[in-house]
Amino acid sequence: MVVRNRLVLLCAAALMCSVVSPQQVDAASCPRTYIAKRGDSWWSIAQKSNTTINRVLKLNGTKTTSRILIGDEVCVPGQVTPVATTPTVPKYTQAEVIQIIRDAWPDDLEDRALFIAHRESKYRPGSISGSKCCYGLFQIYYRWHKSWLSEVGVTSADQLLDPRLNAAAAYRMYQRNNGWGPWK
Repeated sequence: MVVRNRLVLLCAAALMCSVVSPQQVDAASCPRTYIAKRGDSWWSIAQKSNTTINRVLKLNGTKTTSRILIGDEVCVPGQVTPVATTPTVPKYTQAEVIQIIRDAWPDDLEDRALFIAHRESKYRPGSISGSKCCYGLFQIYYRWHKSWLSEVGVTSADQLLDPRLNAAAAYRMYQRNNGWGPWK
């Protein structure tokens, strides 16, 4: 009985030691590390690292259910972009922004486009959503739409802060979706 209890304890100890946490990842196989901050999740770290959550999980040998504690070293691919970085956006008056939207949209759609731009960003070209997913006048979700945004000259999320590109991209999105679906 004593031998069996020792064997069970030994197996339990071995199992506990084999659990991989973010801070136990081999430094030699890790391109870069990210120090977890308050509020971080696997998804937010992947976003900051401009990669997928699956890639971050694989690099760390973990699952989405694994907890991340403040101060944990998380292995990430490539360079981590700072959270607080906000590109400089030229100033536009409200009248200039309205004219940019009018120029990008056909006359029969202008009023609805103006309504949506006001609802989404209050006509502020530099508007970025709190989750850092949606950009500019029409709050376009860059990562979701980046596969076709190059058709209108947008190759990075920051470019959606240019009101001319954002208005053109929004109109193209309207065309692709055969209507106002993305903004309902």
